[in-house]
Amino acid sequence: MSASVLNTLLDIAFVAAGGALGATSRYGVEHMGIFDNDKYYYTVAINITGCLVIGILWGLLHYWNAPRGWYLFLLTGFLGGYTTYSAFTLDAIELIHKDMPWRALWYVAITFIGGLGGCAAGFYSIMKIFKINY
Repeated sequence: MSASVLNTLLDIAFVAAGGALGATSRYGVEHMGIFDNDKYYYTVAINITGCLVIGILWGLLHYWNAPRGWYLFLLTGFLGGYTTYSAFTLDAIELIHKDMPWRALWYVAITFIGGLGGCAAGFYSIMKIFKINY
């Protein structure tokens, strides 16, 4: 097997391992019982916290000059498995289908704005804490 194939398989392993942990973490958060079983709030919370954490990790990995495997494991794998944009869009369509367009609009807006804000807050906090010019 060539080095290129081995590197690709190693990359896939990093993503798969991170994805398994991220998906399991998402399942745990969804079953915490905080939001009275309203799945929409769990999706919002997961997406916003995921955006905050991806901003923090992106900044830290950059600061530490981390190897590619850490990016694949944490950002692509773990956070890719933890956050679920596809579930977010399905939830929005379900709300519209249930004749709740204003709730759907609010859900989309707060998730989008919260996600951007979370990612920016995480990333720029790390840049400030570690005095990094990016």
